[in-house]
Amino acid sequence: MRVIVHTGKGGVGKTSISAATALRCSEMGLKTIVISTDTAHSLGDALDKEIGPEPTEIAKNLWAQELDTRYSMDKYWGKIQEYLGAFFNREGIASVNASEVTIIPGLEEGAQLLWINEYFQQGDYDVLIVDAAPTAETIRLLSLPDVTRWWVERLMKIARGLDSVIRPVQKLLSRGKKNETGIDIAENAW
Repeated sequence: MRVIVHTGKGGVGKTSISAATALRCSEMGLKTIVISTDTAHSLGDALDKEIGPEPTEIAKNLWAQELDTRYSMDKYWGKIQEYLGAFFNREGIASVNASEVTIIPGLEEGAQLLWINEYFQQGDYDVLIVDAAPTAETIRLLSLPDVTRWWVERLMKIARGLDSVIRPVQKLLSRGKKNETGIDIAENAW
């Protein structure tokens, strides 16, 4: 699959170029999907079609989609929760609930990346065209993996530091519960 990302300042014609590229690719017989990460939702106007948060067939070999953050969060919430829960559990931190996870920076951008990843993994299309939001938003979207890694590394340092402080009293406070971590004990003490 070829992925084409059109980026730039607002108003420079990213959507027009994305729509034209998508039309040309589909005319060449390539199964094409064009998705817009811009909240302005002007891709439908450029293609003169009603487009929603799921892929909409526009013409032969052409689908279009205007990503909607709320819809994406609802669709992928289970996957996001499962991934973060597994990660935190592996690190010895009790499960994270939905309200705690929503404060993680970049979660909305992450939902958009999940769509792109899904199409890439499925391989149902020959070409994926991303009509990106204006530059600042796109930079946040594309830098999400690095930002997430930075936050997770900081959180793990804090958690490990707390655990090393709590561990000496763990045996005294665990009351015979063998699988209880120091963090669990501290959490239950409150």
